[in-house]
Amino acid sequence: MVVTNSELLELSIKVEREGQRFYAELASHIDDPKVREFLSLMVKEEAAHEIHFKKMLETENDFGWENDEALKKLVAECFQTDIFPPLEETLSQLPRFEGLEKAFDFAIEAEKIATEFYHILGEACHDFELKTNMLMLEKAEMEHCKVVETLKKRVLENLP
Repeated sequence: MVVTNSELLELSIKVEREGQRFYAELASHIDDPKVREFLSLMVKEEAAHEIHFKKMLETENDFGWENDEALKKLVAECFQTDIFPPLEETLSQLPRFEGLEKAFDFAIEAEKIATEFYHILGEACHDFELKTNMLMLEKAEMEHCKVVETLKKRVLENLP
């Protein structure tokens, strides 16, 4: 399987776009205004990441990703389906508590996968500036994971 630079960038855009959609939908199911505010912030951060990848896609640069075996493996194992599942499907199948818990679990797992993806992109890249950008994105995704874990705890503790 050959994965081109543009395919990896398009995949990155897809991950960020799905994250935006997922967090926006999740916010509409949360009663706590502070948690909704944090989820809205997550939507904005995912949108900023998407814009960053779109700008990269517009260049014709060779980022050195096409022959990286770790990237090929991660793409084959983790990106054959949507990273963020349709939220309505998850929530409609479970009672409110379990549905929200499962939604947060999906988000945590998706953030972990995104963190690993950006880490591998950075490791495989030979451009110093891009390596730095990937490291910043990796750190942002790690922070997202921590935030989502905290939000999950807060929401589930406050449910009746």
